[in-house]
Amino acid sequence: MSTGGYANWARLAAVAAAAFSVVACGSDPAPAVVLPAGNVVQGPVQGATVFADRTDGGTAGVLDAEEKAFSAVTDATGNFRIPAAPTYPYQLVSIGGTDTITNQPAITMRAEGGTAGSAVTTNVVTPLTTLVALAPAAQRDALRTTIRSLGVEPNARIDQGITPAAAALVKAVTTMINQVTEVIRLSTTDDKLPTSATSAIQTQLVTSLASSLAGATANSLGSAAGIATVTKNAASAALTTLANDPSKAGGVTITANAATVTAVAAAVETSTTSVVNAIQTASGGSLATTPASIKREDQIIVTAVTQSIANQTSGAAVASNVTSVAPANAAPTITGAASAAGVVGTAFTYTPTIADTNSSDLLNVTVSGSKALPPGLALNPSTGVISGNPTASGDGVYTLTVSDGIATASITVTIVITRVTGATGATF
Repeated sequence: MSTGGYANWARLAAVAAAAFSVVACGSDPAPAVVLPAGNVVQGPVQGATVFADRTDGGTAGVLDAEEKAFSAVTDATGNFRIPAAPTYPYQLVSIGGTDTITNQPAITMRAEGGTAGSAVTTNVVTPLTTLVALAPAAQRDALRTTIRSLGVEPNARIDQGITPAAAALVKAVTTMINQVTEVIRLSTTDDKLPTSATSAIQTQLVTSLASSLAGATANSLGSAAGIATVTKNAASAALTTLANDPSKAGGVTITANAATVTAVAAAVETSTTSVVNAIQTASGGSLATTPASIKREDQIIVTAVTQSIANQTSGAAVASNVTSVAPANAAPTITGAASAAGVVGTAFTYTPTIADTNSSDLLNVTVSGSKALPPGLALNPSTGVISGNPTASGDGVYTLTVSDGIATASITVTIVITRVTGATGATF
């Protein structure tokens, strides 16, 4: 090879090496997408449906058909893990469930989510994250400052550590929301509210609270009187809005004149005063905000506090002259094969079809039967699908029941799990 030819070859080799280097650097695998997972805490909330609520379409706060694939149900400690990374920008929404510390219904809650194809590692969904999520954008920073003035971060895992001052605000907020929701529920003709209406009403209540709290300080929220004033004003504003605009009440028509609104707001003031006083007493007479005052939530929300909360949200405590007409409800439907067969160690799926002409209803499926589901199989309460890898043979008869919070429908399925011929092992 001539000197000139060698030089040309060398230059080509260098260019190729550089190109390979660029391609190699640019072809590094993308970081693995971390599935949305975390905790729903009012206290820890069991049985809540958590879903990735699309923020660029669909109906806000409603579990749409597309979103069911990106939903999960919380366990006894409030943990959830959504099974797939959402393919759209989203906010996390938690509906239903029970606060395992107070045994009260959990309010509808929200938290920051993520963007299409990616997800944050951990999501904590609490009343505090809900206040921030529903505050007007211009007020969110002020609201975060208000929450921090109480000695806790807005996205704190409040069951693991909270100050008495922050606990007082959280429980006053949830008491107020459950109390007003109960007023409206009891005022309907059949004492029932669709899940979607409950969620819409509670969203409006939190929105009003967020506006009332933005700019407040630890001094103004450092007493039962201060917190009660905020919740009273928010209840009055929200109930007025709900009465004037049925769309914000999930289609429920609410009748409440000025005197009735005032009466409900006064009841809220009394109730939140009682709850905050109980928390202050349980905390040694102080609504402290210092790091030294931080305790687990169940060390602050003790039996006396829990009883006070229950008393304030009972039907007797919230009776009023509000009248409400909920939209007509259509019962959900569920259909599916009468039997399903599987083999030990092999993936099994039974998929019923559930539907509801009230498209905004949140459907929940439960299973009962002559025995527990075969080990290795589990029910997805949002879709009714039973799936997994069975680890024992046997058969059982199971009833799947779907509920929209008002009406139910059921089917029965016989599940038979066998083994490969000649194999032995456990039975169920």
